[in-house]
Amino acid sequence: MKKVLILIAGAMMALSANAQSREDIKNGTNNVKLLVGSAQASSVFGLDYERRTGSFGLGGKLLQSTKNSTVGKFESTTLDVHATSHLYDQNDMDIYIGAGLAVTNMDDVLNPADPLAATSDETLVGPSMAIGALYTLNSQWAVGFEYYSIYNWFSNKVNYKYEFSNVAVSFNF
Repeated sequence: MKKVLILIAGAMMALSANAQSREDIKNGTNNVKLLVGSAQASSVFGLDYERRTGSFGLGGKLLQSTKNSTVGKFESTTLDVHATSHLYDQNDMDIYIGAGLAVTNMDDVLNPADPLAATSDETLVGPSMAIGALYTLNSQWAVGFEYYSIYNWFSNKVNYKYEFSNVAVSFNF
């Protein structure tokens, strides 16, 4: 599964970067999304920036989630660089899919091999994937939903995948 995710993320990044010339990027539009949602019964807040040209965009995401120790969800901060493909963008509806690379810091992680040991911070690196839909209210504002997943390649102390469900408020400029 990890190899498939690597291939998909790599293909999305290569196609998006290749499809955009310097002139396209200069003439593109900016989009900022405010994300509010949940992940494993904890709150999530974030910002997503995208520089869009046509149906492709390049951007970054910053996501913060709170701790919920009753379900084993650690507090985390994620920084992501991604490429987005807008699959359907007509009649006030924008459906998109994105792939990228995420770095996540998780605070106060327990060691599963030694539960009595002190907690430590873990840094996760791996691919990220997002799928979402936005409904356009006017030329600048849109609202919608986004499902976002990050994958863990290296750490054995935490799960290999974390999922976030967010409500998105988007501003184009």
